[in-house]
Amino acid sequence: MKNLKDNKKILIVDDNDKNIKVIGDCLKLNAKFTTIIALNGKEAVERALKLRPDLILMDINMPVMGGVEACKIIKENEAFKDVPIIFLTGEKLISDKVKALKAGGSDFVTKPFYAEELLLRVTLHLEIKDSKESLKSSLLKTNEMLDNVGQSIFWVDENGRVLAPSSRTTENVFGQSIEEQTVLETLYKGEDEKIKNEIVLFFEQFSKMTKETWKTFKDKIPSKVIYFNKDKKILHVTYKPLWGENNFLNKIMFIIDDRTEFDYLMNQKNIYSIRMVSNITGVQENTIRSWEKRHDALEPFRDSLGKRVYNDNDVE
Repeated sequence: MKNLKDNKKILIVDDNDKNIKVIGDCLKLNAKFTTIIALNGKEAVERALKLRPDLILMDINMPVMGGVEACKIIKENEAFKDVPIIFLTGEKLISDKVKALKAGGSDFVTKPFYAEELLLRVTLHLEIKDSKESLKSSLLKTNEMLDNVGQSIFWVDENGRVLAPSSRTTENVFGQSIEEQTVLETLYKGEDEKIKNEIVLFFEQFSKMTKETWKTFKDKIPSKVIYFNKDKKILHVTYKPLWGENNFLNKIMFIIDDRTEFDYLMNQKNIYSIRMVSNITGVQENTIRSWEKRHDALEPFRDSLGKRVYNDNDVE
């Protein structure tokens, strides 16, 4: 079975021993599954929470506790949010099937069933579960990577909406989470009406934009933004397009550097490299760096090449 790891745990819940044997034999003959048995909904809840199955095959009508109620209880546990529950039922009423699905069920198979159909549905839902887990893992790695980046990075769609995830620095730069908000409401909110109109025009042309027309339109949106929150900030923006399969623009990555301190520094009378500071003061470069760390100095000013620079006050 493609895309599936061996030894998936399947919890079979049915009060009929004959049904359990038929289902178990079907799964064991056609795939490498480990099966767990429960005879009613109460046992199903207990064994699900203890043994953490990858998928549950649940009968609807059982003594002690029915399948719908058991499903609701299991789905209340966050760990089972993506665990598929397939209901096995002899009921033909649509209302009963709707109740089962509303309780958190993923699918249902009507008894009597064909072994091929049951196995196909089990395989499909396990593949979906594996895909979700893979996507979550990928997003987690992306978030970790973004959180370690010292720049504000986020994606924007054709409506100008900021997509999740964004780097942790983004929230620091803007003083708030801007995910699900538009760039007109956040990044460009302080721009004059002429520039805002250009930005609106840019996003109106978004879905029609090609690699050939990208530069023409991109040059009309600002690469330097004055942003006001509690304080005035000078932000330098780089735009990186992502193209779809049809070679039209799909979304844009915004990379933002908070250059407020650097711009301030550049307006000072003199700036010095760390080597110049070492020559002027007679203090070795490694010692200067050590002092900065030891005394929790402010984040160093950087020039356009990323090199540490100092003003007259720093040298003094």
